Amino acid sequence: MGKNIFKQYPPPPGTVVEHGDADGSLLAGRTVTIIGYGTMGRAHALNLRRSGVEVIVGSRTGSATGKMAGESGFTVLPVPEAVAAGDVVMLMLPDEAMAEVHARDIDPHLKPDAAIGFAHGFAVAFDQVKPSPGRACFLVAPKGQGDMLEAAHADGSGVPGLLAVTDSSPPETWDLAAAYAHATGCLVGGGFVTTFRAECVSDQFGEQVVLCGGVIELLKSAFDVMVDAGYDEANAYFECVHELKLITDLLHRHGIEGMRKKISGTAAYGGLTRGPRIIDDRVRENMRRILAEIESGEFADEFLRNHGDKEKLARAEADSRLARSGRKVLPRLYPDKATD
Repeated sequence: MGKNIFKQYPPPPGTVVEHGDADGSLLAGRTVTIIGYGTMGRAHALNLRRSGVEVIVGSRTGSATGKMAGESGFTVLPVPEAVAAGDVVMLMLPDEAMAEVHARDIDPHLKPDAAIGFAHGFAVAFDQVKPSPGRACFLVAPKGQGDMLEAAHADGSGVPGLLAVTDSSPPETWDLAAAYAHATGCLVGGGFVTTFRAECVSDQFGEQVVLCGGVIELLKSAFDVMVDAGYDEANAYFECVHELKLITDLLHRHGIEGMRKKISGTAAYGGLTRGPRIIDDRVRENMRRILAEIESGEFADEFLRNHGDKEKLARAEADSRLARSGRKVLPRLYPDKATD
């Protein structure tokens, strides 16, 4: 089975697996089946192959992603056949599709000793998928988008990752998870032990309150305030949107303290004194309510009922003043790149 890299099983949350600790031999001679060849599934497949792991892809007959996988040199089989051939079956499907596909095409066709894996905790955390007791089931969640993960691995690097294993899995599943994370480039910077639920809740909270929700609404509101006050749209776009990357890059590389030291004195003082007036106790209470909705499963239920509404909501946002301004400014900033 290779070396045991954990001091105890299960390892406590917060345990960090270093890149050099994992035993890649645990995947030797095993076939990994990737179900879901989207951006993340493609990155996992390419990185595994680059690490010397045999990979096949399961796909619906005639699907565009299946065709793409075939063009990349992978053996592509119908999902049930691909599952039956896999020693490790990695489920990379959209959250809303996971339960149905697992019940119909995955679970009935798994080898008795096959392991199943996930790159996001939603399906297990909210009981969309309930692995059989004794079935090895693990989570390897890269802390980076799929294209970023693949590009970093191709350059000999990778990204940090989160690792989890279900309570009913055999103890050695932890070593398999670490080996899989190593092969996909998810231990560079460390593999941090967590749980399916903690990964899912924290991921959704970050998306909703900061990355894809709070920040976007802050940008839209700031842009509208400037334009309504008579400032030019391009000026407002540059100040409220374009320069955000400057700050996030500094935060990413240097942390909050380092960022403050590298910006102007005016910017640092203004941010330190005015930021708390924007993010006040009322905003924090809204954050607490959103966290409670995620933890209780209320958001998961709402999403599974209403996920089809996201296209309508996105179209409405695309008609916002900020989005329309972006469509004018971005072609000038990036003339060689098509923008959607």
